[in-house]
Amino acid sequence: MKTKLLVLLCAAFGALQINAQCARSGNFVQSDPAYSISGTASLTFTTGGNKDVIFDSNFMTVQGLDLRVYLSKLDDILAPGADPIEVTTGPLLGDNGMTSPVLSPITGMKTFSINQTTYPNVDLGTYDYIVIQCIGINERWGYVNLGAVNGPDCALLSVNEKTLSESVTVYPNPANDYFEISNDSQNELAVEIYDILGNKVIASEASRVKKQSFSLANLNSGVYLVQLKSNNQKVVKKLIKR
Repeated sequence: MKTKLLVLLCAAFGALQINAQCARSGNFVQSDPAYSISGTASLTFTTGGNKDVIFDSNFMTVQGLDLRVYLSKLDDILAPGADPIEVTTGPLLGDNGMTSPVLSPITGMKTFSINQTTYPNVDLGTYDYIVIQCIGINERWGYVNLGAVNGPDCALLSVNEKTLSESVTVYPNPANDYFEISNDSQNELAVEIYDILGNKVIASEASRVKKQSFSLANLNSGVYLVQLKSNNQKVVKKLIKR
């Protein structure tokens, strides 16, 4: 059992962290009978990575006067409280590589990354719609009602979240008789410490405190593995006691 645990801890140490992968998706709803639109789209999220709006390969619509893509809290970006976020950096191009003529086809998979510099403090969990808007005539082409989060590790949906490895610090390292863990994000954090043989020597219940101190006075000098768990993320850091 200890051997298995040690292998798992060492593997976790080598990988450093488990990235969360999540998605919310839905089908396009045509808003105006004059402008066809269909297909599926999703909002995808990877902890420590990109946050993207993706149109699937079955996407199809027609060209307009400056089509733009938004994330919105409501299906109408002009409604009070919609708080739209534009995810395009320019007009949608048609299959001909142009923005004209009007009603020429736009088809196929497209990916739009959310600009984390422009929108550094946005909670993606509050945005339930993808909207295509024709800016030239202020007309909504269509929208997607995003469904529930789907993925193995979907604890967070903020644009600016830090990975667990970035937001938690173990110091001093090397340490003498004590060390501290700084939990800058103050997410619920559980701590377990193992010696190199896989024996658990210290454990703490999950806590949101910003700083925790741990005594090493009763432990021998050597290498220890500090396992940190928070919001479906896990990271193992090496700690040396002098």
